[in-house]
Amino acid sequence: MIDLLVKHAQYLITMDEQRRIIRDGALAIHNGFIKAVGKTDEIDKEFPEAREVINAQDGVITPGFIDGHFHTTVQLARGLGDNTTLPVYLHERIYPVEASLSEEESYISAVCALIESVRHGTTCLCDPGAQKPEAVVRAVGDMGSRAIVSRSLTDMGGGRNLPGTFNLTAKEAVAAGEAFVKSLSSSDNSHIRAWFSLRTERMVSDELSQKVAQLAEQYQVGIISHMCSAQDSVEHHQKIFSGQRPIERYEKNGLLGPNLLLIHAHWLESEEMDLLATHQVKVVDCPTACVTVGMGGFSRATQIELLKRGICVCLGCDQSGASNTMDLLRVGQYFRVYQDILEDSSAVTPELILELLTINGAKALLWEDEIGSLEVGKRADLIIFDTQRPEWVPLHNPVSTIANATSGDAVKTVVIDGKIILLDGQFISIDAQEFLKQGNKIAAKAAARLGLDKFARPRWPIT
Repeated sequence: MIDLLVKHAQYLITMDEQRRIIRDGALAIHNGFIKAVGKTDEIDKEFPEAREVINAQDGVITPGFIDGHFHTTVQLARGLGDNTTLPVYLHERIYPVEASLSEEESYISAVCALIESVRHGTTCLCDPGAQKPEAVVRAVGDMGSRAIVSRSLTDMGGGRNLPGTFNLTAKEAVAAGEAFVKSLSSSDNSHIRAWFSLRTERMVSDELSQKVAQLAEQYQVGIISHMCSAQDSVEHHQKIFSGQRPIERYEKNGLLGPNLLLIHAHWLESEEMDLLATHQVKVVDCPTACVTVGMGGFSRATQIELLKRGICVCLGCDQSGASNTMDLLRVGQYFRVYQDILEDSSAVTPELILELLTINGAKALLWEDEIGSLEVGKRADLIIFDTQRPEWVPLHNPVSTIANATSGDAVKTVVIDGKIILLDGQFISIDAQEFLKQGNKIAAKAAARLGLDKFARPRWPIT
């Protein structure tokens, strides 16, 4: 007897090497792993008994979405950073909120973030910037999600404000990062991995960068870093580091390699893109955040050039204050804007968008041996879309409908590691509404005590 049988899917999009799409598809799942994938009648014969059965009739199954960049502990800052420049947004709004939250407040924020993302089909995420990563680990565990979590490391502000625990020496930052990685390296939790996080290229010294490169190699884990997000990011870095461009300095410090995931990476020169390709560096694009903060990424279309060079690009929601939506599918649909910039209607196909959301995300997080596609031997992370919604009619091509027409609101069931997390739109093991109520209260208190509540008010009068 297997644990879970999911069957009668109208379409099952495997994302395997052949990119097979199976009509009347089914999966057999046991101990968190996929035991069989195929047509329902074949799987029924092979596995006649299951402890649980999901009838996915009128549904389309895909691998769970993988969010390559998601700040969960600033979920409660949504609405505090509208229409600001990137330096103001970060140093005067977001960093103060993140640094001010208590352990419990950080936990509630992370749970609220996960509720929104999982509800819309995200089964794995990479959180690169937590001041209290233990709270994120706890939230991920309670949700039953999958994640890479890091302790955000900084040791210099470059003349800009660094509140609270952002303001560390290189020695303190190294110790904090290593302690967190070590705390999870001995864990048998298959859902959570720890990486090192260099918060931004502008806020980490050569000493910190070099030590993190060495420790990542020692512990065989990845490194995350914001990189060349906007023109200001590059210019401020050059001002601090004697004219050096960020990629040049990261190469000198031994950071470029297959285990490095760069966030945004819009303002790159052609030679720098070639360098990333040579070192097999990965990149995560956050289109909705790019638009909100005005990074200039779309106008440069760097991500398309990276893909042409064979660089692995995936997608991320970033954070609620910038992206505003934690629906990764909506974020992916923004990626199509590159077609307008390039005046090329073939630049971003529906198939590419689904790859960015799934298998590319798995590769970027160094997790492709277990997740990102629905294949025998991989972890059972999957989502089921409800095709009885109006945007699914007609259903000529399920890949096109997912990439272009629907949203994460159409996700009705989420399975992570073989466990049902969301069934028919309802969470199984947590009281989502209670957490969201707590999140609203904490958000209001945090904004008030930091004096940021004035930025959340509408410009129009409230009567």
